Amino acid sequence: MLRQQTLKQRVKFSGIGVHSGLASSLTLVPAPQDTGVVFCNASNPEQRFRVGTVIPEVAPHATVIKTNGWYVTTVEHLMAALRMLDVDNVVVEMQGNEVPILDGSALPFVQGILDAGLQEQDAVRRYLTPKEKLRFADEKGRAIEIEPSEHFSISYTADFNHPLAGCTTFSAEIPSEFFIDKIAPARTFGYLEQLPLLRQHKLAQGSSLSNTIVIGQELLNDTRFPDECVRHKVLDLIGDLGLLPYRLLGAVNASKTSHNFNRLVAEHCLQHSELWQEVNL
Repeated sequence: MLRQQTLKQRVKFSGIGVHSGLASSLTLVPAPQDTGVVFCNASNPEQRFRVGTVIPEVAPHATVIKTNGWYVTTVEHLMAALRMLDVDNVVVEMQGNEVPILDGSALPFVQGILDAGLQEQDAVRRYLTPKEKLRFADEKGRAIEIEPSEHFSISYTADFNHPLAGCTTFSAEIPSEFFIDKIAPARTFGYLEQLPLLRQHKLAQGSSLSNTIVIGQELLNDTRFPDECVRHKVLDLIGDLGLLPYRLLGAVNASKTSHNFNRLVAEHCLQHSELWQEVNL
């Protein structure tokens, strides 16, 4: 059976928050087996939480975890990298409240983790899968279905309503190698016409052409994939599913989702744990 892993050494990431625009940094610290992924406030180590024990907050433009009077936002790209690289045990020491956006993708986190190296541990790795097919849907046409599986795959349909956003569908089985090459580099994106309103609401304060694909009457920067926008939606979904207690195994079929909708999966797992099961490979 596959064993748990942690990092061989500490690794630090620094930058700004895409929404706050403030300087922020985090350090990934190796942790003992069965620790899980733990976020802590570097200025107050008593403020901490283990991923998979806290329901994400209702927040439309980022994934937010709040507990003990402390919150961390925009965790999705980091969580996608940790889960898909099988980093089971790590302490994320936060300086600031927002995970830095870096280049707008998960690739810098992937590269930093691989450079630090992974250390196998004695305990067996746990995965999570539903006992039977689960479906989450609303009146806006947003939906997520998850079927039990020994693998992880995503079929995603977006609703960009903009020709420059590219293809709206993506479907693939996603092992770690595929994630690193085909999903992790996909950057966040936004529409130029929406920027003033976002900034009025104290969002996108740190967005720029260095971390965001900007869509106006034309694309304002080059893309890494012809369908980079839908790949980024898949990246965000992977990161939000990373807020389950363990890495998910399942066939995921999703449509038109956002962070605010994706959070329903973690909420369901915490409130109805009897409908989920741990498995080993």
